[in-house]
Amino acid sequence: MLIISFAWTTDVLLSGNKSCTRRHWSEGYARQFRCGMECQGWDRGPRIGGRQVAVVRLMADPYLQRTSMMTEMDYAAEGLKWMEEQGMTIRGMEPREFWEQWKAADELVYVVRFQLVSRVDI
Repeated sequence: MLIISFAWTTDVLLSGNKSCTRRHWSEGYARQFRCGMECQGWDRGPRIGGRQVAVVRLMADPYLQRTSMMTEMDYAAEGLKWMEEQGMTIRGMEPREFWEQWKAADELVYVVRFQLVSRVDI
């Protein structure tokens, strides 16, 4: 089973308030991920001592999109609205500030849409 690491959004994932992630993947790597596939959700990569915390199901094949094209619905899907409501920060920034900087960067990334299938007891 393929792995997706959620790092600083692990809490959002486990709360059920994250259904999208964006990644700097190579085309070959992205092609391994397909709609309907179940993947392990990890809190950090396994090479740096991470552990599996969830199982997610992909709702679409990953696709390329510029971050400047992200919508307000994506703000919620990425879990940033929930983080804002919880008073959380990202790298010392309010979620909205992080979001605006991310959009302005206009990066080309793979969009990965998923649903939380289950949490793994830690």
